[in-house]
Amino acid sequence: MYLGLVFACLIVLTGCGGGDEGDVTPTPAPTPAPTPAASSPSVGEGQAEATEDAPFVLNTDQPVPPDFELAYERGARIVVQFYKLDEDSLSYPQGLAVDRQVSSNMERLSRRYSTIEFFSYQITDPGPVGEDLQADEYGTLAAQLGVGITPFVVMLAPNGEEYVVTNLYQGYTPEPVLSQALFDLAAVEVDDNTSDVNVRLDQVQVTDKGGDIEFITVSNGGSSPANLQNFSIRVLDPESGDVMPGVPGLTIDEDIEVMPGESVSIGRVRSVVDDEGKRVEGTFAGGGSLDLAPGDQIALLDAGGAVASMITI
Repeated sequence: MYLGLVFACLIVLTGCGGGDEGDVTPTPAPTPAPTPAASSPSVGEGQAEATEDAPFVLNTDQPVPPDFELAYERGARIVVQFYKLDEDSLSYPQGLAVDRQVSSNMERLSRRYSTIEFFSYQITDPGPVGEDLQADEYGTLAAQLGVGITPFVVMLAPNGEEYVVTNLYQGYTPEPVLSQALFDLAAVEVDDNTSDVNVRLDQVQVTDKGGDIEFITVSNGGSSPANLQNFSIRVLDPESGDVMPGVPGLTIDEDIEVMPGESVSIGRVRSVVDDEGKRVEGTFAGGGSLDLAPGDQIALLDAGGAVASMITI
């Protein structure tokens, strides 16, 4: 009985595979085409941590922000942010402008990572074509990074002779995701000399004659007080981002402490008044015969000679 049942089943199965013209053979599903490896950031990447680092090479033949170029040439860890903070910025159903929210989160997170260089740009302000860019203008940098929607955050790390994109985010990204990505970026071993003191050079005011420095303004973006004694101001080589050899600088020789979130001005003499109408809180030594000109790049070095901040005058 059992043998007969098995034989009957074999006959049924064999009939199902027949080659009659009336039979319909299922068409196999097409094999998805392989996704090509990304050679550079492109629109659509982001929203999650990148699975592979994508190479990035800055084209300096086109206009790019001079302070960004200096950090790139120096081999620093870099974060670039693009936002649209106008009133028509994309809003989510909760009523929050996501550009403003991500911008605020990144500003708060940046205070924890003084060894990373942060650059932030308004997507509506690229600057003039073919002319020198101001500090807040980005030139062709957005196109080179493949910026799509905003907010846009890209994290770059040096890797041998080139840079790689370690993470790229577009649109709303939760703060914990950004925090983890920054933590990972800060752990990348680099040879640059970025200071671990989180202060920023906000202004370098030159004298009316001679191109020397009248006063500087420094703010503390960190979470602890910063003492500026033995910090110095030096001129940078626009090609390499290194301190120009043989060019005099100035040194803050007084004990000047800057509290978190505050700023101070330091001048040639105590009678100098800054842009806010207040007398400087201390003086620096040196600074004569600098012969500074518009477009020069200036660096604030910490007491150990590492770059704490850069600015273009």
